[in-house]
Amino acid sequence: MSFIPKTGSFEGMKSLNKSAIMNIIRTQGPISRADIAKLTKLTPPTVGSIVAELHQANFIKEETGAAKSQGGRKPIMLSLDTSNYFIIGLYGAAEVITTVVSNLDGEIIYSHNQEVFTSPSQEEFLTMLKECIQSTLRTNSLQYSSIVGIGVAMHGLVDPEEGIALFAPHLNLTQIPIKESLEDTFSIPVLVENDVRALTLAESWYGKGKDVSDFICISVGRGIGSGIVLNHKIYTGKYNSAGEIGHTIVDVNGPRCKCGNYGCLEAFSSESAILEKLKRGIRFGRETILSETNLSIDSVFQAAEKGDSLAQEALEESGRYLGLAIANLINIFTPSKVILEGKLFEAGDLILAPIRAMVDRSTLKSSPGSEAIEPSDLGKKGMAIGACTLVLRSIFKPGGF
Repeated sequence: MSFIPKTGSFEGMKSLNKSAIMNIIRTQGPISRADIAKLTKLTPPTVGSIVAELHQANFIKEETGAAKSQGGRKPIMLSLDTSNYFIIGLYGAAEVITTVVSNLDGEIIYSHNQEVFTSPSQEEFLTMLKECIQSTLRTNSLQYSSIVGIGVAMHGLVDPEEGIALFAPHLNLTQIPIKESLEDTFSIPVLVENDVRALTLAESWYGKGKDVSDFICISVGRGIGSGIVLNHKIYTGKYNSAGEIGHTIVDVNGPRCKCGNYGCLEAFSSESAILEKLKRGIRFGRETILSETNLSIDSVFQAAEKGDSLAQEALEESGRYLGLAIANLINIFTPSKVILEGKLFEAGDLILAPIRAMVDRSTLKSSPGSEAIEPSDLGKKGMAIGACTLVLRSIFKPGGF
């Protein structure tokens, strides 16, 4: 199943023209047919024919314009009709599956979190995804016919062409046929992408990366990943694994990472690494108000704000190594922005100050330095918003950003 036919055929070109017209209506509507023809350089009859199809299918709506045209009549203006079609987005993390519904404007109208039980099998995980979709359809009284697509943002290594999660490290699962399984069940087109690249796409449409040609998005949670945007395009690399910043080496003599190497950024700066460092400190008798029993990132923040030296040291070390990795990316790519996503950044200057200090110390004078660093505004739903944006991109900008 696919959203857009191959472009080598008449139907393919027609579909691309249809997407171009819909995108102009999305971004510039209300807009007249005549203005669409000017912007797309398509003939008025072609625009009229495609607009008629879109109107009949209830993708767009007409309204009378306020201004009068040259002939004295008020022009008929076109805008998206966001009341008829929807997108389901899922974010597949280790602890939770987030499911959202958006309209064609990308507005999130429903969100739900479903906890993931410990170590599900491949079949159990796929069943959970399907149950989340079915529950969402029931709760919102949505028909299959009103869903134009399902987007899945999946942690780990992903083959977006085949829609397979090649390796989901925090679930310890491999070769999960997400696209095939969901399409067989729901007969709705499915797109699958790495979670951080999906987040990066969402940032480019709705967040701090909007209208920015070159930026990097870094997500920190149990793992660490990044999405790289160069000249308005997400760089994936030949093997769809570009951006694995969490497994770049920041200290060859550092602790062993879950990937098997030593000194990875993830082994120093992820939430898991911070908690492990604190557990070791508690076991070695360091003075702290923290307890290993109820240890969490939130409790670390609270302790650090109260002046707990062990908590402050853990956050500062995490920030320093993150800053070093970010400085390396800035020196290589010179992005206009580096967007940071994750609960860790709720610690504010406790984590951001050491990041910025290391970036300023380690970047070239010609680079933007720490001024490029900004926390994300999309919040915890960013990955799921990105999953919806995968579908929106296929509808409005096939083959584009």
